[in-house]
Amino acid sequence: MKRFAKFVVKYRFIILGVMLLMTIASLFALSFVNVNSDILSYLPEDVDMTVGMNFMKENFDMQGDAIIGVQGASYDDMLELVKLIEDKGGTKQGGIIWYGLLKDMQDIDWSQLDDPIVAAIANSLLSKYGLKIDDLKSMVEQMSTNPDIVNMFHPSDDTYLLMLQLNVPSSSNEALNLLKTVEDHLQKKGFDYAMGGSTQITREIFDSTIGEIGKYAFVAILVMFIILLLTTNSIIDPIVFMVTLGVSIVVNMGTNLILPSVSVVTYAASSVLQLALSMDYAIFLMHSFAEEQKKTLDDNLAMERAIPKTFSTISASALTTVGGFLALFAMRFKIGEDLGIVLAKGVFLSLVTVLLLQPCLMLLTKKIACKTQHRIIVPKFKNVASYAVTHRKTIVSIALVLLIPVVVMQNLVELSYIKFVEEDPNPSAITEKVDALSNSLVIIVPAKTEILDGESNVDDQYRFLETIRARDDVNAVMGLFSMLPEENAEGIVNLVNDKNLGDLMQSSGMDMSMITGFLNNGYTMYSVMLDTDPESSEGAVALKEIRAVLDDTFGAGDYYITGMTQAVSDLQDITPTDFMVVSIVSVAIIFVILLFTLRSMKMSTIVVLVIEFGIFVNLSISYIFGQSVNFMAYIILSSIQLGATVDYAILYTVKYQNYLGLRSAREAAYTALTESGVSIMTSVAILAGCCLSVSIITTNIIVSEITLMIARGAIISGILVMLLLPALLIISTGNQKLEKRSIRRLQNKSLKRDYSKKVEQKQPQ
Repeated sequence: MKRFAKFVVKYRFIILGVMLLMTIASLFALSFVNVNSDILSYLPEDVDMTVGMNFMKENFDMQGDAIIGVQGASYDDMLELVKLIEDKGGTKQGGIIWYGLLKDMQDIDWSQLDDPIVAAIANSLLSKYGLKIDDLKSMVEQMSTNPDIVNMFHPSDDTYLLMLQLNVPSSSNEALNLLKTVEDHLQKKGFDYAMGGSTQITREIFDSTIGEIGKYAFVAILVMFIILLLTTNSIIDPIVFMVTLGVSIVVNMGTNLILPSVSVVTYAASSVLQLALSMDYAIFLMHSFAEEQKKTLDDNLAMERAIPKTFSTISASALTTVGGFLALFAMRFKIGEDLGIVLAKGVFLSLVTVLLLQPCLMLLTKKIACKTQHRIIVPKFKNVASYAVTHRKTIVSIALVLLIPVVVMQNLVELSYIKFVEEDPNPSAITEKVDALSNSLVIIVPAKTEILDGESNVDDQYRFLETIRARDDVNAVMGLFSMLPEENAEGIVNLVNDKNLGDLMQSSGMDMSMITGFLNNGYTMYSVMLDTDPESSEGAVALKEIRAVLDDTFGAGDYYITGMTQAVSDLQDITPTDFMVVSIVSVAIIFVILLFTLRSMKMSTIVVLVIEFGIFVNLSISYIFGQSVNFMAYIILSSIQLGATVDYAILYTVKYQNYLGLRSAREAAYTALTESGVSIMTSVAILAGCCLSVSIITTNIIVSEITLMIARGAIISGILVMLLLPALLIISTGNQKLEKRSIRRLQNKSLKRDYSKKVEQKQPQ
């Protein structure tokens, strides 16, 4: 590291040039990073939602959906809109389901079949499926006047609803651009409208995040700058810190180009978290440089000595932080892996820029820094240290009393799963209709006929329909068999599967979209509109009971289900396991790092227990105040709060160890806290201030709750490290001394001299 430090100082202008080029290149690359706003795409491959989506993609050419409701439009206006959607692309063939398809059926001109020869040919072709032309006429009449379908897609004279079946992913540029085109058209026409479905959800998440990221990044930087002004002795130092870490953030975001995509949560939260988590590294280097400047008049030499001295400290700190992020890789919900790799990469890049770029900037601005020095306005925490030492038994007793309640309460906290953006408290009539249509279960079951499969389950289809329609929590059922007359249903299914006859019907003016959109490759699709909140207990009961009907009708495992209610069910299944695994893995990784850092099993255990207790307290506060917690914030919290705040405990415990070799446990605890209190509270203020500012500003519920929980966790961990940790260390070590080898290492002249300056004459009793 000494050779590295000399290299940095000697070639600082070259390093500045290289860093500038890397920043420019990263800014350019940033525009090409693929941001995935489809949160549900990170579900494991083996859960029902993902299995169903994959099956739907392979067999129905359907990867997403959108619901569009328009009020105040005429039929001709809707024809124009449908034409616009068709021209824009993104929907599967026959993937625009709307009232116009029914109207087209009503307008079919059957006169072309009046010719005896044509009629004879048509009847001959239809006869092998037990059908006649009159059966087709009856089918069309029944479909075009089906009250359930008409009310669903044309509930009033000037209101229309469209169901779009997309052949592109919901979060793709094609899908998002399609909705943007539709929205621009409807706004230009002045119609009242609403949008729903998976594509609209991802669009709202994307727009709310990307549109706000600049705003809350600015506020977070402003908050941090104010905190740094109060805790550093020069106006120029915060600017140097910001530039240093700003470069690392830009490079981190630009290098995300090497990943297939990054989640919108990662894209939004990683920059602020990286800034808040890495600022300590920059502060450590500043302190080391200031100490070395007191020993020499040569600033270059002081920096050459400061870099190696800082490296061991910040690399250990970075290692614990990265260790917490690595635990996210153990999640089945793959957004943890996505966030973990970006944050771990970001912390590494912050470490690199602090060691490479910051020394260059500090040497470049050293004269300005000297001219802009000011007094540091921070307390010394002597009263806090005295209180922690004097009332140690009371503090530990309170923690023990709270332990069981907080462990229980953190398990009872209510979780939310698919509430990603703020809901409109006063939705319009058209919005309510779109929301009702959007909350549906998509169910895919086999459609068998005697001719095609040797057996028929048409009767089962109608038995299933009858049972589901009778439920109070089902608004409507949309599907092939809900539209077809039962007496001719099997023949129609055979007919649709006969490509030659299907093409003939299409060429005769019979648009088969209403049928083909729900039947393909021997399977039929139902959309069951539920009158329940997907996250409610009623929604869970409805899903369970509908599954029981499917098991009884078609056989267990011989069907597929997707939809928001199913997504919630899958997330409820994997969240507890993910939380437990992430907690265990993060604790194990951090504990191993602590063993190497503190070289004490007892102290490492105490440090981990204190931070874990803080995590439980954090979650318990949400339970006490009746606040729901987004499941991602719930899972990620254990890793990030542990990895980010364990540094406070390490800083204090190392100082305690050093003084314990020379003084009693109470004296060591007091002195260590008076020395480390400013550093701890600076770190707490930076992490809490940045995250809290983002939480207040953003409308993205996921980002808001993650940052709120981390901000609150930083404050809780800081308080526990300054009160509970000293108390536990005193009680656990008493008047014990360190091993002889440690004492010899500690009892050198420089430490004694430094100790005599810092320890007050009157120690707490």
